[in-house]
Amino acid sequence: MKILYTLLLTLTVVLGTSHAALACTVPPPLQSIDPPGFYDDPAGYEQAVKPMRAFIDQLNKAADARQWTCVLDLLEGWARADALMGPISGYQGYYERSWAGTDFAFVLLRLLKDGQGEGANRLAAITPWLTRIAIATRDADAINHLHNNLVYWAGLNLVAIGTVAQQQDLIDAGIARAREGIHDIGPHGELQRELKRGERALHYHVFSLLPLVFTAELVQRQGIDLYAENQNAIGRLANLVINAVQNPASFATVSPVAQTLFPWTFQDELAWVEPYYTRTGDSRLPPLMAPRRPFSEWRLGGNVTAAWGGTLPH
Repeated sequence: MKILYTLLLTLTVVLGTSHAALACTVPPPLQSIDPPGFYDDPAGYEQAVKPMRAFIDQLNKAADARQWTCVLDLLEGWARADALMGPISGYQGYYERSWAGTDFAFVLLRLLKDGQGEGANRLAAITPWLTRIAIATRDADAINHLHNNLVYWAGLNLVAIGTVAQQQDLIDAGIARAREGIHDIGPHGELQRELKRGERALHYHVFSLLPLVFTAELVQRQGIDLYAENQNAIGRLANLVINAVQNPASFATVSPVAQTLFPWTFQDELAWVEPYYTRTGDSRLPPLMAPRRPFSEWRLGGNVTAAWGGTLPH
């Protein structure tokens, strides 16, 4: 009986290892990401981003499971192929590549926080590729001329990759982009460029908070307090959004236009509340967070609650 148990245990381990290996098969690297605009051609957009989103989903799930060897296999496989660095003919691809690079960096920040020595050795093959993504984001006129939330996202890309790659010039360029957003926040927490979105203005205020809060969190490590800048502007924007989550009609204080939200606006794109609550202890947040947890944002390394969240009061 003992021999049979040993054989069954061995078979289970072997099958488990085989299954893990199959689950971590590195998909063919996507050489370029060049979809039509999200609003220009929704069906064409959705089809074009599928391979990249599937890779990110696989990567983030591996990170959520703390399968760090798989994470490194995936990223190194795409890094060696210089994936996503092919030509972009439109504009949407620049946004997608920026978001993807941000996610890759956030996954690696999770790995490094977990103290994986293997990761430090293998990062040498990955960080030059991430740096190229960051430089392409930094120099993308398709982003830089917008002066809106996409610039803030580019800033987070630069700070996150710069942190992983230990490239201070990228971090500094990212901080400059975050500050552009912070100094655009008005007295009531409003962003004039996002108010121009009309019925999507509230959505884009939520979307703007994600890169600003996470950039502020990352640069705290350098002794820089972005939360304090422009008279605590990030807090004003957060307050505007928190009020709107509690009562969507409250957004009328900054826009008379009736608002339309995406299904994810008040779900995973509220992921910024995790580090924000840990930092501020805002008592309004736990009732909003508890029924929505875990927050999982594909641009931020997967399960944000697991990576950034704290304990909520009972």
